[in-house]
Amino acid sequence: MTAAVLLDLDGTLIDSGDGVVDSLCAGFRGAGLVPPDDAVLRSFIGPPIHDSARRVGVPPELHDEVVAGYQRAFAERGNLMAHVFDGVPQALAGLRAAGARLVVATAKPHTFAVPVLEHLGLAPLLDGVFGAPDDESETKGQIIARAVASLGPDVRAVMVGDREHDVEGARENGLPCVGVLWGFGDRAELEGAGARAVVDSPAALVVAVGELVGLRPTA
Repeated sequence: MTAAVLLDLDGTLIDSGDGVVDSLCAGFRGAGLVPPDDAVLRSFIGPPIHDSARRVGVPPELHDEVVAGYQRAFAERGNLMAHVFDGVPQALAGLRAAGARLVVATAKPHTFAVPVLEHLGLAPLLDGVFGAPDDESETKGQIIARAVASLGPDVRAVMVGDREHDVEGARENGLPCVGVLWGFGDRAELEGAGARAVVDSPAALVVAVGELVGLRPTA
């Protein structure tokens, strides 16, 4: 049986916070709205943007305008403001060396996910990338389902992410989820959602994932 690790992107592999906040501010201002404070804007990271817009009270008639402005700014500058979390490349390399297939499953649009992974040098460590359609209409569970389907039969898989929707999407697909604490969620959120394990470093992630899918990591 093949081991596979499904990986969230924002807040798990990369810190995209500054670029997302900058681009959201542009989207709000372009729609004639005052942007929320930084903490609220950072809560957009991870879930589909339309869900977050509803949650913070953006008028429904302005959702599309805010999202379009955000996506324009993100494509122009925000996407490539991200950086890789320390220790992540080494963790990915260790999991690959132990025989795991690594696939990104992200609510970020596919058209943004692939370029940033290439720009940051993570693409060669991955076996696939599954992002949302440009309108971000899929749930995290639906994105994970597509990623799992790509792996074929006889696969033992685990999801890794930093927010509750990663845990919930994994559960919808019958997968355990390991939560990480260096992203945009916290222990209470992840444990409350039912994460099988919660880790505070990429090195600890390698160990936790190995235990769940039967790997003997080399790093």
